[in-house]
Amino acid sequence: MTIITVKIAEIRQETPTVKVLKIDLQGQEFNYKAGQWIDCYADIDGERFVVGYSLASSPPAKGYIELAVKTSDNPVTCYVHKKAKAGDLLYIEGGQGSVFYDSGMGDKVVLAGAGIGVAPLMGILRFIDERTTVSVQMFHSASSLEELIYYDELMERSVGNERVSYYPTISKGDSVGGVDHGRISGESFERYGVDYGSLFYLSGPGEMIPDLKKFLVGMGVALDRIRYEVWW
Repeated sequence: MTIITVKIAEIRQETPTVKVLKIDLQGQEFNYKAGQWIDCYADIDGERFVVGYSLASSPPAKGYIELAVKTSDNPVTCYVHKKAKAGDLLYIEGGQGSVFYDSGMGDKVVLAGAGIGVAPLMGILRFIDERTTVSVQMFHSASSLEELIYYDELMERSVGNERVSYYPTISKGDSVGGVDHGRISGESFERYGVDYGSLFYLSGPGEMIPDLKKFLVGMGVALDRIRYEVWW
Protein backbone atom coordinates (compact mmCIF):
# COMPACT_ATOMS: atom_id res chain seq x y z
CA MET A 1 0.00 0.00 0.00
CA THR A 2 1.01 3.58 -0.64
CA ILE A 3 1.26 6.25 2.04
CA ILE A 4 -0.37 9.49 0.90
CA THR A 5 -0.18 12.99 2.33
CA VAL A 6 -3.51 14.42 3.51
CA LYS A 7 -4.70 17.57 5.23
CA ILE A 8 -6.92 18.11 8.26
CA ALA A 9 -9.87 20.08 6.85
CA GLU A 10 -11.85 20.23 10.08
CA ILE A 11 -11.42 19.10 13.66
CA ARG A 12 -14.16 19.23 16.27
CA GLN A 13 -14.67 18.09 19.85
CA GLU A 14 -17.45 15.52 19.44
CA THR A 15 -17.54 14.31 23.07
CA PRO A 16 -15.40 15.11 26.14
CA THR A 17 -12.92 12.40 25.06
CA VAL A 18 -13.38 12.14 21.26
CA LYS A 19 -12.35 14.47 18.45
CA VAL A 20 -13.67 13.98 14.92
CA LEU A 21 -11.37 14.81 12.02
CA LYS A 22 -12.50 15.52 8.47
CA ILE A 23 -9.51 14.66 6.32
CA ASP A 24 -9.02 16.24 2.88
CA LEU A 25 -7.53 13.67 0.46
CA GLN A 26 -6.24 16.55 -1.69
CA GLY A 27 -7.54 15.03 -4.91
CA GLN A 28 -5.74 11.72 -4.44
CA GLU A 29 -7.35 8.35 -5.07
CA PHE A 30 -8.08 6.45 -1.86
CA ASN A 31 -10.20 3.31 -1.84
CA TYR A 32 -11.72 1.50 1.12
CA LYS A 33 -14.81 -0.41 2.18
CA ALA A 34 -17.29 0.61 4.87
CA GLY A 35 -15.99 -0.51 8.27
CA GLN A 36 -12.30 -0.73 7.41
CA TRP A 37 -9.40 1.05 9.14
CA ILE A 38 -6.23 2.90 8.18
CA ASP A 39 -2.73 3.50 9.46
CA CYS A 40 -2.35 7.18 10.29
CA TYR A 41 1.10 8.77 10.62
CA ALA A 42 2.14 12.12 12.08
CA ASP A 43 5.54 13.81 12.17
CA ILE A 44 6.13 14.94 15.74
CA ASP A 45 9.35 16.66 16.83
CA GLY A 46 11.26 15.25 13.88
CA GLU A 47 10.06 11.65 14.33
CA ARG A 48 7.26 9.81 12.54
CA PHE A 49 4.70 7.92 14.64
CA VAL A 50 1.82 5.69 13.56
CA VAL A 51 -1.56 4.57 14.94
CA GLY A 52 -4.52 2.65 13.54
CA TYR A 53 -7.87 4.46 13.25
CA SER A 54 -11.21 3.14 12.03
CA LEU A 55 -12.92 4.97 9.20
CA ALA A 56 -16.24 6.51 10.24
CA SER A 57 -16.97 7.80 6.74
CA SER A 58 -18.74 5.99 3.92
CA PRO A 59 -16.74 5.12 0.76
CA PRO A 60 -18.98 7.10 -1.63
CA ALA A 61 -18.03 10.30 0.24
CA LYS A 62 -15.34 11.20 -2.28
CA GLY A 63 -12.61 13.70 -1.54
CA TYR A 64 -12.45 13.17 2.19
CA ILE A 65 -12.52 10.61 4.99
CA GLU A 66 -13.63 10.95 8.60
CA LEU A 67 -11.87 9.68 11.72
CA ALA A 68 -13.11 9.59 15.31
CA VAL A 69 -10.16 9.75 17.71
CA LYS A 70 -10.53 8.94 21.40
CA THR A 71 -7.93 10.12 23.92
CA SER A 72 -5.06 7.70 24.62
CA ASP A 73 -1.34 7.77 25.30
CA ASN A 74 -0.41 7.03 21.67
CA PRO A 75 1.80 9.88 20.36
CA VAL A 76 -0.35 10.47 17.26
CA THR A 77 -3.55 10.56 19.31
CA CYS A 78 -1.96 12.94 21.84
CA TYR A 79 -0.93 15.18 18.94
CA VAL A 80 -4.48 15.14 17.52
CA HIS A 81 -6.02 16.09 20.86
CA LYS A 82 -3.48 18.63 22.06
CA LYS A 83 -1.83 20.27 19.04
CA ALA A 84 -3.45 19.46 15.70
CA LYS A 85 -5.44 22.11 13.87
CA ALA A 86 -7.12 22.59 10.50
CA GLY A 87 -4.50 22.78 7.76
CA ASP A 88 -2.02 20.41 9.40
CA LEU A 89 -0.72 17.46 7.39
CA LEU A 90 -1.07 13.76 8.21
CA TYR A 91 -0.10 10.65 6.27
CA ILE A 92 -2.40 7.69 5.75
CA GLU A 93 -2.22 4.15 4.41
CA GLY A 94 -5.20 1.82 3.85
CA GLY A 95 -8.05 0.89 3.90
CA GLN A 96 -7.34 -2.32 5.71
CA GLY A 97 -9.17 -5.09 7.50
CA SER A 98 -11.33 -8.06 6.59
CA VAL A 99 -14.37 -6.78 8.52
CA PHE A 100 -16.44 -4.56 6.24
CA TYR A 101 -19.83 -4.24 4.59
CA ASP A 102 -20.45 -4.01 0.86
CA SER A 103 -23.61 -4.06 -1.25
CA GLY A 104 -25.21 -7.48 -1.49
CA MET A 105 -23.66 -8.94 1.66
CA GLY A 106 -26.97 -9.06 3.58
CA ASP A 107 -30.43 -7.51 3.47
CA LYS A 108 -30.65 -7.15 7.26
CA VAL A 109 -27.73 -5.88 9.34
CA VAL A 110 -27.27 -5.51 13.10
CA LEU A 111 -24.51 -3.25 14.43
CA ALA A 112 -23.43 -3.35 18.09
CA GLY A 113 -20.81 -0.83 19.16
CA ALA A 114 -19.54 0.36 22.53
CA GLY A 115 -17.44 3.47 23.12
CA ILE A 116 -15.18 4.42 20.23
CA GLY A 117 -16.01 1.01 18.74
CA VAL A 118 -18.98 2.70 17.10
CA ALA A 119 -16.67 4.50 14.62
CA PRO A 120 -16.35 1.74 11.96
CA LEU A 121 -20.03 0.86 12.45
CA MET A 122 -20.89 4.48 11.66
CA GLY A 123 -19.22 4.06 8.29
CA ILE A 124 -21.28 0.93 7.66
CA LEU A 125 -24.54 2.56 8.77
CA ARG A 126 -23.96 5.64 6.62
CA PHE A 127 -23.23 3.46 3.59
CA ILE A 128 -26.30 1.27 4.15
CA ASP A 129 -28.61 4.23 4.76
CA GLU A 130 -27.41 6.27 1.78
CA ARG A 131 -26.63 3.64 -0.85
CA THR A 132 -28.79 0.56 -0.24
CA THR A 133 -32.32 -0.56 0.61
CA VAL A 134 -31.04 -2.72 3.50
CA SER A 135 -32.53 -2.56 7.01
CA VAL A 136 -30.07 -1.83 9.83
CA GLN A 137 -30.35 -1.84 13.64
CA MET A 138 -27.69 0.05 15.61
CA PHE A 139 -27.07 -0.84 19.28
CA HIS A 140 -24.83 1.82 20.81
CA SER A 141 -23.38 1.97 24.32
CA ALA A 142 -21.24 4.53 26.13
CA SER A 143 -20.46 5.47 29.72
CA SER A 144 -22.66 8.58 29.63
CA LEU A 145 -24.98 10.53 27.35
CA GLU A 146 -22.16 13.01 26.65
CA GLU A 147 -19.96 10.15 25.38
CA LEU A 148 -22.51 8.78 22.89
CA ILE A 149 -20.54 9.81 19.83
CA TYR A 150 -22.69 10.60 16.77
CA TYR A 151 -25.82 10.48 18.94
CA ASP A 152 -27.51 13.43 17.22
CA GLU A 153 -26.82 12.14 13.72
CA LEU A 154 -27.96 8.62 14.59
CA MET A 155 -31.18 9.93 16.08
CA GLU A 156 -31.79 12.06 13.00
CA ARG A 157 -31.15 9.14 10.63
CA SER A 158 -33.52 6.87 12.52
CA VAL A 159 -36.50 9.22 13.04
CA GLY A 160 -39.14 8.47 10.42
CA ASN A 161 -36.82 6.03 8.64
CA GLU A 162 -38.26 2.53 8.73
CA ARG A 163 -34.95 1.02 7.54
CA VAL A 164 -32.80 2.47 10.36
CA SER A 165 -33.37 1.69 14.06
CA TYR A 166 -31.19 3.15 16.80
CA TYR A 167 -30.96 1.88 20.40
CA PRO A 168 -28.60 3.93 22.62
CA THR A 169 -27.69 2.92 26.17
CA ILE A 170 -25.46 4.36 28.88
CA SER A 171 -23.67 2.27 31.50
CA LYS A 172 -23.47 4.94 34.24
CA GLY A 173 -26.34 6.89 35.70
CA ASP A 174 -30.07 6.60 35.13
CA SER A 175 -31.94 6.42 31.85
CA VAL A 176 -32.24 9.86 30.25
CA GLY A 177 -34.55 11.06 27.47
CA GLY A 178 -35.28 7.63 26.01
CA VAL A 179 -31.69 6.41 26.39
CA ASP A 180 -31.65 3.09 28.25
CA HIS A 181 -29.38 2.25 31.17
CA GLY A 182 -27.08 -0.76 30.81
CA ARG A 183 -24.73 -2.43 28.39
CA ILE A 184 -25.36 -4.18 25.09
CA SER A 185 -26.25 -7.81 25.69
CA GLY A 186 -28.26 -10.68 24.34
CA GLU A 187 -31.17 -9.28 26.32
CA SER A 188 -30.88 -6.08 24.26
CA PHE A 189 -31.25 -8.09 21.06
CA GLU A 190 -34.24 -9.95 22.46
CA ARG A 191 -35.95 -6.76 23.70
CA TYR A 192 -35.85 -5.10 20.30
CA GLY A 193 -36.74 -8.15 18.23
CA VAL A 194 -33.50 -8.75 16.36
CA ASP A 195 -33.80 -11.11 13.39
CA TYR A 196 -31.14 -13.78 13.94
CA GLY A 197 -30.90 -14.27 10.20
CA SER A 198 -29.19 -10.85 10.04
CA LEU A 199 -25.53 -10.13 9.43
CA PHE A 200 -23.97 -9.01 12.74
CA TYR A 201 -21.08 -6.58 13.30
CA LEU A 202 -19.62 -6.27 16.82
CA SER A 203 -17.17 -3.57 17.83
CA GLY A 204 -16.19 -2.72 21.38
CA PRO A 205 -13.90 -3.29 24.36
CA GLY A 206 -13.51 -5.95 27.01
CA GLU A 207 -15.86 -8.87 27.26
CA MET A 208 -18.60 -7.44 25.03
CA ILE A 209 -17.55 -9.20 21.83
CA PRO A 210 -17.08 -12.72 23.25
CA ASP A 211 -20.28 -12.41 25.31
CA LEU A 212 -22.36 -11.32 22.32
CA LYS A 213 -20.72 -13.88 20.05
CA LYS A 214 -21.55 -16.68 22.53
CA PHE A 215 -25.15 -15.50 22.75
CA LEU A 216 -25.58 -15.28 18.98
CA VAL A 217 -24.09 -18.73 18.40
CA GLY A 218 -26.50 -20.04 21.03
CA MET A 219 -29.35 -18.48 19.05
CA GLY A 220 -28.25 -20.38 15.95
CA VAL A 221 -26.36 -17.62 14.14
CA ALA A 222 -23.65 -19.07 11.89
CA LEU A 223 -20.11 -17.95 12.73
CA ASP A 224 -19.60 -16.50 9.26
CA ARG A 225 -22.48 -14.09 9.95
CA ILE A 226 -20.80 -12.65 13.06
CA ARG A 227 -18.14 -10.11 12.06
CA TYR A 228 -15.71 -8.49 14.47
CA GLU A 229 -12.09 -7.43 14.75
CA VAL A 230 -10.03 -7.81 17.89
CA TRP A 231 -7.54 -4.96 18.50
CA TRP A 232 -4.33 -5.66 20.33
